[in-house]
Amino acid sequence: MVKVGEFSRKSGLSIDTVRYYEKLGLLKPDRSRSRVKNYSEADLEQVKIIIALKKFNLSLQDIQKMFELDRRYDDKNITEAEKFDVITELKFILDKAYAEVLTTENQIKITKAKLEKSINKVNKSLENGGKLI
Repeated sequence: MVKVGEFSRKSGLSIDTVRYYEKLGLLKPDRSRSRVKNYSEADLEQVKIIIALKKFNLSLQDIQKMFELDRRYDDKNITEAEKFDVITELKFILDKAYAEVLTTENQIKITKAKLEKSINKVNKSLENGGKLI
């Protein structure tokens, strides 16, 4: 368990961002008896997930909703109709994230092919005494 400054350093987030994520309900640190917030390894893992999802162009609101829907889905007190609504909303967000993953994957393949082509040209030139081929 660490305090906000140490957590900020470990997570790579500013203290303001950590506090903003708390305000959104994305992070829920434990509090000591003296009301000091303490962050755990689970909070650090949560930040890693948030950062990864943001890389796929999910908004913080989508991420917030996804986490909330996930919590609600696991709630034993909601009806089947409510659970169906949760699943429907979650599917929309997950489909959006998956589409972004596919787009990123395609961009990586294109970039990889270009890099391989350039590396091969450079290696051939070096093998020929630096002559451009």
